Amino acid sequence: MTARPRHEAGGTAVRRDVRAIVLAVVLGLLASGAMVWQGTSAMFTASTSNAANSWTLGTVTLADDDSAGALFSASGLLPGSTDSNCITVTYSGTVATAVKLYASAATDASSVAQYVDVTIEEGTGGGFGSCGAFVPSSTIYTGTLSNFTSTSTAYGNGVGTWAPSAPGSSVYRISYTLNAATPGNKQGAATTATFQWEAQA
Repeated sequence: MTARPRHEAGGTAVRRDVRAIVLAVVLGLLASGAMVWQGTSAMFTASTSNAANSWTLGTVTLADDDSAGALFSASGLLPGSTDSNCITVTYSGTVATAVKLYASAATDASSVAQYVDVTIEEGTGGGFGSCGAFVPSSTIYTGTLSNFTSTSTAYGNGVGTWAPSAPGSSVYRISYTLNAATPGNKQGAATTATFQWEAQA
């Protein structure tokens, strides 16, 4: 039997080492390619947006046509004296609201307001200083001035049915009569009141 040369065994080991290196390189390239493919596939994206969003607050705005004048400056009244006046209240806000009328201030040191009978109406036509064209749509208060100034003192207990949902106007006619039963000891007595309209939303 002929002995195998010793260099052949060494050559076999070298070939195995070369194959192992080649296999490692191939596996490395495959893994690298997989990572490159995964990285490339992540670039397939899409998006959409909704721009220019904004938020603007609404407004609640009231004005009237009294030009800073009083509806009444009555003096020398006698039992049975009567008068009326109108005022236009205008809403120019941007949201729906409800408008209420109340007394924001009153003085009645001589307790004479209980003898002043008051009627308040809502309607259209006319304006401050002139009720000639006024057409009533509802009566929102009938009673004494004393009762009105003590029970309608804020928005929550104010009177009125006007609830505008857009800019517009409402005319109010306020009438008074000094009660025929006013006693003589009230001569020279005076009472005052401030009528206030308010809108809330």
